[in-house]
Amino acid sequence: MKKLEPYPIASALFYIFTILYVVCIGVKLILGSLGIDGFWHMHKIWEIILPWFGGLDSLSIVIGLLEVSLGSYLIGYIVVPAYNFLTRNKVSEHKIDIKPIIVRFKTLFLTFAVYVSILFTLCLVYDLIVPVEYQMLGLWKLLIPGFTGLNFVSYLIGLGVILIYSAYTAFIFSKTLNFFEKSELKKSEKKPILQIDSSTEVLKGKKYDEKYFGVATGVFAAAIFILAAIKMIFNGEDFSTLIKPLIPFFNSANAINIIGGIAVSFLWGWLIGYFFMIFYHWFDKKFNPKQTKA
Repeated sequence: MKKLEPYPIASALFYIFTILYVVCIGVKLILGSLGIDGFWHMHKIWEIILPWFGGLDSLSIVIGLLEVSLGSYLIGYIVVPAYNFLTRNKVSEHKIDIKPIIVRFKTLFLTFAVYVSILFTLCLVYDLIVPVEYQMLGLWKLLIPGFTGLNFVSYLIGLGVILIYSAYTAFIFSKTLNFFEKSELKKSEKKPILQIDSSTEVLKGKKYDEKYFGVATGVFAAAIFILAAIKMIFNGEDFSTLIKPLIPFFNSANAINIIGGIAVSFLWGWLIGYFFMIFYHWFDKKFNPKQTKA
């Protein structure tokens, strides 16, 4: 395990969210100009989490682009230091890296694709059981173009979109993080070679800690909820129908619901991040046993 640098993570988040934002808005504008409505709703994601994004007018689009760009770096510089702080006892100055820690596209893609597909399937099963007010259909219609309801065709469309999301996210993360990792390696090669002795521990084993990675994703999830709550408080928006499936007691933006919502969203983020990293380490060990061998 090694200390993470905020800038590579923040840069990857910047590319992922900024490109996604441009695609969401651009496709909606193109479809709107062609008279095609009711298919693409992904632009509404940004109306929920961006405080000053109010629609598809030119000013809102520019403001939203700035919010996404700056927000991506801000999240990176909050989440990564939090992770490093929690893992500080496992990473000391006496530990060195012999080889760069490479994030492989295949490993990351399969982790995203398999893990998110399982979550998606479980959520749809959940939707079949619970009352309508607790179903997640509203979220799926926002996130998955062409999703219409609880039917097999929508399920297949969802799996296909998950594969696209997984490839997109894995490609950007693997390329960005590996670029900076190799850059750091080149810098270290120019420095005097350290002599390895009994006090020096070579980093081996798991690349990342599941528990503390879960904390980092929990902070991210809580931040998303806070942004949505801010929009509800100051703009008078009502996103309770989208929030209620994940936070059952949430029915309005009052103090108790918001405090409880922050706690529950953090817990959801922690659970999702924790099990995601378990899947990642399993795939990483399967496809790259030399780098993960303790």
